[in-house]
Amino acid sequence: MYEMDCDVLVVGGGVTGVAAATAAARTGAKTILLESKPFVGGNATTGLCLHNYITKFGRQVVFGIAQEIVDRLMKMGGAVGHIPFGGFVHSVTPVDGEMFRILSTQLLDEAGVTVLYGVNVVGAEADNGHVKGVQVAAKGGVRTIRAKTYVDASGDADLAVFAGAKYRKGDKKTGKMQPVSMLLRCYGVDTREIANAIAVSKPAVATRPDFADPFPVYFNGSFRQWNDIIRENGIFPNDDHMVFFNTVWPNQINVNTSAIAGIDGTDPLSLSHATVKLTQHVAKIGEFLKEYVPGFQNSYYIPAAFAGVRETRNIEGLYEISDEDVNSGRKFHDTIGQICFPVDIHDPDTGQARFYEIGDDGAFDIPYRAMIPKSLENIIVAGRCISATSYAHGATRNMAPCLVMGEGAGVAAALAAQQKVSMPELDVKKLQDTLEERGVFLGERGKRTTFTS
Repeated sequence: MYEMDCDVLVVGGGVTGVAAATAAARTGAKTILLESKPFVGGNATTGLCLHNYITKFGRQVVFGIAQEIVDRLMKMGGAVGHIPFGGFVHSVTPVDGEMFRILSTQLLDEAGVTVLYGVNVVGAEADNGHVKGVQVAAKGGVRTIRAKTYVDASGDADLAVFAGAKYRKGDKKTGKMQPVSMLLRCYGVDTREIANAIAVSKPAVATRPDFADPFPVYFNGSFRQWNDIIRENGIFPNDDHMVFFNTVWPNQINVNTSAIAGIDGTDPLSLSHATVKLTQHVAKIGEFLKEYVPGFQNSYYIPAAFAGVRETRNIEGLYEISDEDVNSGRKFHDTIGQICFPVDIHDPDTGQARFYEIGDDGAFDIPYRAMIPKSLENIIVAGRCISATSYAHGATRNMAPCLVMGEGAGVAAALAAQQKVSMPELDVKKLQDTLEERGVFLGERGKRTTFTS
C-alpha cells in the first residue's frame, strides 16, 4: 500500500483523457492518467473515424490537439486527412486504430504524463464538494492518489459520481440508452469492390503515397439486397440494416454494424454479457460478409477487443446543453470549443442510426459550465458524460468533440491547480486565451459579436 500525489489526475485514457492529460502536462502540471485497459486511445483504437472536424458548410472548427493528432498520423501513414464525403456530413477523418494507439502513447510520454494501466477507480474521499483523494484498485491492492484538481474523462462520470455528483442515465423519460456495439476489422479485402456492391451514396475517396490509385475510405450502405438471408439466419433484428465502413487502406476495412440493446455500460455484468454476445455476433457478420458480399471473399476478420458504449450517465452541470442549443447552433460566452458532427442517435431497440443536423452555421459551442458538476469544487468532466440532454448527447459524445473537451479540461485543471482556485471560480477568459494561443479557436472566438449567457 502506498500513496501518490500530483497536480492533475485524469481518470480515463480514451481520446478525451489522452487530450486532457497531454494538455495538462503541457501547461506545466504534474499529471497522472489512470486507464483500466492495457492501452490508451479508447474507441479510436478500433479504427472508428474521428467525427467531425468540418461543418456541413465546409468550415473547419476543430483544431488544437485534435488536429495535431491527424497531422502526425498522416506522417506515420495512419491517416489521410479530412476527406470530402457529401453524405450526412461534409467530410470524414478516418484513422488507423493501431497507429492511433501508438501515437496516443507517444503524446503522453512526450508531455511527461505518468500513465497507470489496469487501474479502476473504486471510491473518492470528498468533503463539502472538495475531492481529497481517489481510491483505485490496481495490481497489489487498493491505493490512494491525491491531486489538486481532477479530470473525469471516464465516459461514465465514475469519479464525479463517487464524489457525489448528480446525474441522468439514459433517456429522461424511459431510461433507455443507445445500444452497445463492437467494430469488426477485415483484412485482405477489395474496398472498391465493396463500395460498388453496397454503398448507398458516393464514397469518400482518398489517396496514399504508397498506393498508386485512389480508393474509398468511407461510405455507408444497407444490407437490403440480402434481407432474406439475414432474416433466415437471424443476423440482424430488422430488414434494410445499415452499415458504415471506413479505412485508410485499400485492402483493410472497418465494419460498424453490430448492436446489442438493453445494456448498461456502468454495470460490469451487463457490459461483460454484451462483450460475449457481440464478439460472437461480429464473427457471424464476418462469415456472412465473406460468403455473400463482393470484396470480402478473400478476407479474414478480427473483432475489436472491447465493446463500444455510446451512452450511460450525464452529469448535472452548472449548465445543461439543450436540444435547442444544438438545433440553433448556439454560441456561448464561456466556450472552450465547438461541435459540428450531427446529432447521431442509434435507436435503443433496433440499433438503426438517425442523424439530425446542427442549426445556424453548422456548429454549436461547448460551454465551460456544462463540464462542471454542480456542488463539486475541484473536478471537471470531459467527454460523453458532460451535462447535456439525451438528444444533445447524440452530438457531444463523438470523438472530435471529446478531443476538444479533453484539451479544454486539461488546460483548465492545470490552471486551477496552479492558481489554487476551484473549477467554478476559474477565470474562463484566461482559459480561452490559453486555448486560443494553442490554436484551438484560430481567432474565431474574437470575431463573434453575439453570445448566449
